[in-house]
Amino acid sequence: MAEKVKKAKKAENVKIKAKEKNEMTKVEEQIVKERPKRGRGGTHNFPQIIESPKADDVRRIGFTLLKWYNMEKAVTDEEIRERLYRYFVETLESGELPTVEEMSLALGYDRKTIWSWEVGGEGSTPARRNLIKKAKEFLASFDAKLVQENKVNPTTYIFRAKNYFGLKDEVEYVLTPNSPLGDMKDADAIKRRMVEGVVDE
Repeated sequence: MAEKVKKAKKAENVKIKAKEKNEMTKVEEQIVKERPKRGRGGTHNFPQIIESPKADDVRRIGFTLLKWYNMEKAVTDEEIRERLYRYFVETLESGELPTVEEMSLALGYDRKTIWSWEVGGEGSTPARRNLIKKAKEFLASFDAKLVQENKVNPTTYIFRAKNYFGLKDEVEYVLTPNSPLGDMKDADAIKRRMVEGVVDE
C-alpha cells in the first residue's frame, strides 16, 4: 500500500513539474514575442547584421572591380578628370556604392598615391589635387546622405569618415594664464603683498 502511495506521489510530482515546465516555456515564448523592435533588448537594434556574401554577390562585385582593374592608368589631368566622371556615372547608374578604394582602382593607382596627390606630394599638380579633393568630397557627401537615410551603419560611416575624409573628434580648450598675484608687475608691490599675507604665529 505504502509503495502505491509513493508511486502515485512520484507520478503526481512528475506531472506538476511537466506542467510548470510547459508554463515556463509559454512565458518565455510570450516574452520573446513581446520584445520591442527598438530599444533595450530590441529585435531590430542592429538591422545591418552582416551576412556572408552569396555567389551572386561575389560575382557581381568581383566583375565590377575587375572592369576597373583592367583599365589603363589615367595619366594626364584630363584623363583623370574623365575617368573620375566615368567612374561616378557608371557606379551610380548600376546602383553600386562608390568607394575611395574602387575610385583609386578606377584611376589605376593605389590609395597612397591618391592621398599623395591630394596633399601636393609626388606626381601632384594643382588641377589633379583639386580633382581628388572634389571626388573625396563627393564620396563623403554620399556617405553622409546614406547615413541620414539610415542606409549605412553609423559605425561604418564614422570609421570611413575618420579614415578617408578627415573627420575628427575634437574638443577645444582655451587656456588663459592668470597670475595668482593679479596684474602687479612691480617687484616691491609684490613683496609688500606677500609680507602682508603672511600670518604671524
